[in-house]
Amino acid sequence: MHEHITPTRRERRATTTRRRRVLTLFVAPIAITVLAVGTMGVAPSASHEPYAASDEETVADIQAFWAATMPDVYGQPYEPIPVDRLFPYSASNPPPGCGTRGDMPYTEVAGNAFYCSLGDFVAWDVQDLFPRLAEQFGEFAPALVLAHEWGHAVQARVGNDSYQTVYLEQQADCFAGAWASHVASDDSTLSVSADDLDRALAGMLQLSDPVGVDASQQGAHGNGFDRVSAFQEGVEEGAAACAAYQTDPPAVTESGFTSQADYASGGDMALEDLVPAITDALQRYWEQAGSELSPPQLVSAADAPTCDAGTDGGVLVESVRYCPSDNTIVYDAATLREAHSSVGDFAAALLVATEWSSGVQHELGNQLSTDDARRSAECLTGAFTGSLDNNRRSSSSDGITLSPGDLDEVVTMLVAAKSGDERGTAFSRVSAFRAGFFDGVGACTRL
Repeated sequence: MHEHITPTRRERRATTTRRRRVLTLFVAPIAITVLAVGTMGVAPSASHEPYAASDEETVADIQAFWAATMPDVYGQPYEPIPVDRLFPYSASNPPPGCGTRGDMPYTEVAGNAFYCSLGDFVAWDVQDLFPRLAEQFGEFAPALVLAHEWGHAVQARVGNDSYQTVYLEQQADCFAGAWASHVASDDSTLSVSADDLDRALAGMLQLSDPVGVDASQQGAHGNGFDRVSAFQEGVEEGAAACAAYQTDPPAVTESGFTSQADYASGGDMALEDLVPAITDALQRYWEQAGSELSPPQLVSAADAPTCDAGTDGGVLVESVRYCPSDNTIVYDAATLREAHSSVGDFAAALLVATEWSSGVQHELGNQLSTDDARRSAECLTGAFTGSLDNNRRSSSSDGITLSPGDLDEVVTMLVAAKSGDERGTAFSRVSAFRAGFFDGVGACTRL
């Protein structure tokens, strides 16, 4: 995150400013009524068993899914990839060359999975990549890698040859999400749990581009936020929505650093500058959105009395919570420092912003500390975050803007927050945030 500084303030503090490209619209001032969201996304119930299929079973289910789906979505039959064109590879069993004679050296493809359109085959590393993903993120993570690569096989069959790599990758992520929704339904013989989906989101963060890659670069796959967004759209809306990417590409938020100073700082503000900057931005945003909430005061937990029974309990963490009795956001300083140092500046900003959104909920007379209230607070925080783009600002006044990595920091925090009970799943938290980010406050209104 960076500050946008006017000349008078620039005399007091030298700060790098930058612009991001985010393809959404700034929320217009509105009169807020009842804000809440129900369950967002199509996700498995708690009764679903964890994913435990072998690679062979996964491949068979993916092929069966496309055999049933492609005629409905594209009006043409699906041509399956023959078994003899499936290559689980290792150092002792390297994959064939893609458009070249002989085998590929394992050192060139270690830790990867890929679809080769020239030979119409899929290959994946079973020595390093799949065991590592399964250990870190569960058995469903390698399955999603296969589903993603099959997305590229589908693209080859329908003639999608987008000139920008990032859109092909986003569509393949979306197709993987559509298959995941199929597995979560009763149409598949396989099973996936809510925890599988949550851990898969964490895996997608690890497989995203490094911070600072621009989406226009050849080979760009997308930042974590973009990859998760495409995947969730596939889960929530199905393969037909993914197919529409070919003529109506999704919004892509990934962008590069615009200066050496920006790169050197990693796009992060110091915590002592961040807290007043984010509170100032929150106050201005909610005033423009129509809220009459008096600005909550940020109070260190060391100096705060115990919150009354009306506290929201913390939207994401218990140690940062909104107290309605005195309109304060009580925070544990160590929690903000840890979020800032281990994840990034917007991780700390997110903890403050979600509690401010909880205060807006209280202003509207909504009960706090419920699943609906937390999803709504996350959605409202997404709407606020979506306003922090220079291209969507209503004026050039002082404020802060998003920098590369900020949205990945959001997803990291939403995934890391404790799941279960009334805090919901990571999948539902990210889905709620995305709804607000892309569609504004109106997306957070219960219809």
